[in-house]
Amino acid sequence: MYKKINNQLLPEGFKVLLPEEAQKEEVLSRKILDILISNDYSLVKTPMIEYEYKSMDRDTMKIQSDSNEPFILLEPDTKKILVIRPDITPQIAKLASTKLTGMKRPLRLMYAGEVLRNMKNLYQSDRQFKQIGAELIGEDYNNGLIEIIELANNIIKKLKIKNTIIDFSVPSLMRYLEKTIDFNKEEGKIIKEAIENKDASLITKKKYNYIKNIIECSGAIQDAKTNFKKSKFPIKVRKILEKFFISLQCLKQIKSKLSITVDISEGNSFLSYQNLGFKIYNQDDSNVIAIGGDYVLDNKELGVGITLIINNLSKAFEYKKRKRKF
Repeated sequence: MYKKINNQLLPEGFKVLLPEEAQKEEVLSRKILDILISNDYSLVKTPMIEYEYKSMDRDTMKIQSDSNEPFILLEPDTKKILVIRPDITPQIAKLASTKLTGMKRPLRLMYAGEVLRNMKNLYQSDRQFKQIGAELIGEDYNNGLIEIIELANNIIKKLKIKNTIIDFSVPSLMRYLEKTIDFNKEEGKIIKEAIENKDASLITKKKYNYIKNIIECSGAIQDAKTNFKKSKFPIKVRKILEKFFISLQCLKQIKSKLSITVDISEGNSFLSYQNLGFKIYNQDDSNVIAIGGDYVLDNKELGVGITLIINNLSKAFEYKKRKRKF
């Protein structure tokens, strides 16, 4: 005889959205999509599953990044590896550099859909969640950054989410450090721990004093810039940081009321981005509600984009329940 199971267990990071929560997420999604459409972004839909895609160039966007491990399947007929998308942005980047190469630039694309991840990361405890995003491709670097940040600011304002802050980092710097310091050796492990925990006191060797300076370039943008100017760095590191602060200064001049912080040493979660990555936090609960940055496509075009994390954004979104009709 069939027995009803009341407590069906789900894998960690997966959940059911009951009517109230599901409706709230849908209302939120529609509001965001309407804002993106009004800003001339065109909707595209990408497949949930595709063949494994790896770019030859580590600095370009790729479907399988270090921080977003995907679920992998094997196609029975062809024996080819299939990947369940852990992120939609790389799919958009691939689409823009292939099927949409003939479209006029700058190209403004938007998307909405579920993603599936094999493991949790620092800013996302769910392994299945909805992403809504906007990608601007083929625009001048600083103009593109300004448009995307302005778009994000507009969305947050219209959703009436008040207590937010944008935190910027430099993923290209962390990639450079990975090439110059062996983090597998004892010395490198200490440096890595110092960077991850933002503890400059762990670094005792004089030749790594510049790592201390990198860690100290955090906090409010003006304080970080002041620390950068008075500190000594290797030539390559200085050039990377100079470009970073010029971009932020340009952004601050256009949008002077933006609450901006800097965390130079936090680049490990931005490995798919190029020169600049950012996260937007809801300060009321410390949740990351959006993540973005710049990237290079396989055809060497520049893209800048933002991904809104709907499950985290939904927690901050005030939603009035509709009265039920009986």
